[in-house]
Amino acid sequence: MNRHLYTPLRHLTAVGLSAVLLSGCGDSAPVSIPASPSVPVPGTPAPTPKVRFIAFGDAGRANDNQNAVGAAMAQVCAAKGCEFALETGDNFYDAGVSSTTDAQWQTKFELPYKDLNIPFYPTLGNHDNSSDLGEQIGAGEGFSNARGNFQVDYTIQAGTSGRWKLPKRYHSFTAPLTPVAGADPLIEFFCLDSSPLAATLPNPAEVGFNYLTYGPTQMQWFQQGLTNTKARWTIAYAHHPYVSNGSHGNAGTFEGLPETFPGTSNGKPWKDLLDASACAMGLDLFMFGHDHLLEWLKPVPSCNDKTEFILTGAGSDVREYADQSRNPTFFQQDLTQGFFWFEVTANTLTGEAYLLKPDASGALKLTLDAAGKPMPSFVRTVRK
Repeated sequence: MNRHLYTPLRHLTAVGLSAVLLSGCGDSAPVSIPASPSVPVPGTPAPTPKVRFIAFGDAGRANDNQNAVGAAMAQVCAAKGCEFALETGDNFYDAGVSSTTDAQWQTKFELPYKDLNIPFYPTLGNHDNSSDLGEQIGAGEGFSNARGNFQVDYTIQAGTSGRWKLPKRYHSFTAPLTPVAGADPLIEFFCLDSSPLAATLPNPAEVGFNYLTYGPTQMQWFQQGLTNTKARWTIAYAHHPYVSNGSHGNAGTFEGLPETFPGTSNGKPWKDLLDASACAMGLDLFMFGHDHLLEWLKPVPSCNDKTEFILTGAGSDVREYADQSRNPTFFQQDLTQGFFWFEVTANTLTGEAYLLKPDASGALKLTLDAAGKPMPSFVRTVRK
C-alpha cells in the first residue's frame, strides 16, 4: 500500500507536498489540487459514426411465421446491433386496427417483437387502410384511410411500450437518433404514404385522400425535404413498389393494368410522385413491401440509373415470383421468410439479407454459421 501511495506523491514539488500536509490540520484552509488537463493522444482517429437498423414488412398475421421472424430479428440485433426498425406496411391484416386499443396491437406488434427494445418506424399499407369488407374477403382494397389514422394515434397512446413511431402518415426523421452536436445527420429517412395513390377501390367520401390532391401535396413535401436535407444519405420507404418482380408488379402497371387505366389501381399516381421526386432528385435508396418477397433490385434508367431499390415484404406469409426477370436484381428470394439488416457510415451503406428456413420439426429458424452466429444469405455495399 505504501508503495502505491508514494509513487504519485514523490513527483510533487516541495510546495505542493506541504500544501497537501497542511490541508489536514484543523486550523488550515482546505487546499485542492487541480486535476491534470487531459491530453489527446496524437494520431487517435475520432470514432466513425454508424447507424444500424433492420427493415421488414407485410408481417401482421399473429401467426407462427410472424413470431419466428420477430425472434430472428431480435437474434440478429443482439449479435450485430440495431438502433431502430423500419416496417414497410401491411402491419395488420386484413383490415388494419379499429382503434388504438384494438387487441391486434398486442398480437401483431407488441408480442411478436417483445425482444426488440428499439423504436419501430412503420409506414401504412393497403391492408392497414381497408374496410370491413376487406377484412371479410382479405381484399386490401384501400377503401378506409380512417383505419390507418389509428396507427398514427397509437404513437402517443398512453400505456403502450412507446416503441411505435408514426407521428404522421408521411414524415421524416434523421439518424443517428441521438444527434451528434455540431454534426450533420448521417441519414434522413422519408416515410411516404403510398396507399391513397394505389388503392384498388378508392373511397370518394374520403375527400382528404383524393389522389388528385393528396399526391401533389405529398410530392411537394418530399421534394422540399430532399432539397433541404443536410444528411449524407437519403432513404425513403413506403408500402408500394417502384419496381418489383412479384405478383403486383411495377408502379404504373400494378396488377397488369396499363398506364392509361384511370384511377389509382395501376399505381400510376404513385409512380408519378416517385418520378418527380426520388428519381428526379437522386434518392439513394427506396425500400418497400407489398410483394411478399426479398429483393435487392438494380437501378433502372427510368429512375436516374442511381437509386437502389429493396423489397422487404417477407415478414410473415410469403409468395413466389410472378416474373423474376421483369427487373434486373442483385439478389432475390421467394417463398422464404426474412428481412434486411443495414449498417451505414459516411461513405458506405451495407445491407445484409437474412433468411429463415424450417428445421427438422418444421419450425422456422434463422440460418446460422458454424460458430452459431446469424449468417446472411446476401451482402451488398454501396459506396459514396
